[in-house]
Amino acid sequence: MRDLGAIQRRFYELVTGDAVAIEPGLLVGPPERLAIYARMYVDRLHGVLWDDYPKLVAVLGSDGFRDLVERYLRACPPTSFTVGDAGGALPAYLATREDLPPWAADLARLERARVDVFDAADAPVLSRDDMATLAPEAWVGFSIAWVPASAIVHVGWAVDELWSGIEEETPIEAPANGARAILVWRRALTVFHRTLDPDEATVAELVRGCTIAEVCAAIDATDAVAPAERAVGLLTRWLDAEALASTSTAS
Repeated sequence: MRDLGAIQRRFYELVTGDAVAIEPGLLVGPPERLAIYARMYVDRLHGVLWDDYPKLVAVLGSDGFRDLVERYLRACPPTSFTVGDAGGALPAYLATREDLPPWAADLARLERARVDVFDAADAPVLSRDDMATLAPEAWVGFSIAWVPASAIVHVGWAVDELWSGIEEETPIEAPANGARAILVWRRALTVFHRTLDPDEATVAELVRGCTIAEVCAAIDATDAVAPAERAVGLLTRWLDAEALASTSTAS
């Protein structure tokens, strides 16, 4: 009797590995039946990644994206039981592909962040009314943090502008080179992203439980003309975007 574990391993190799000649006589069935599984493996995950990376599809085209998915799945076969995780390694994989545009990995990184943020936990948001309940002396030590459904994506290309151009159905052009930080967050069932101002990007990295005093100090370190006013302006921007998580507002 053949070893079941060996048969299962061989079956997995034939379905997920590079195309090989299917030898007859396997206990799993005729070669043609096995080939169906191999095609389904790629086809079904191709559909998942198509939904997760629509802007990448737009720039690579249907055939180009199909080729990418096949190569990616062979190089990085999924290990999670959750099919939604199948494309998690795609941005890193794209960074290794010298035959694709150098900004493709950044575009995928932004799209992946939007997928992850959509699936992240809900949380009550901090509002202007919440802040109004604070005693003036409590503002300095008040702690703020981004909502759990958020991420800061650092990219080296203006893929945020490319993303917007695709949304607006304008001609696709290669994005400009230049480092920037993009805040991605979810409000109710809608995911948003916005490119942060340079000083805002510096401060944003602190907003994971920092105090308002620390925000002001970080703004002051950027040589802002009016750091206090700038800090209030940023806080107001974040509150209006519903990007900050609610915390205790007891004074």
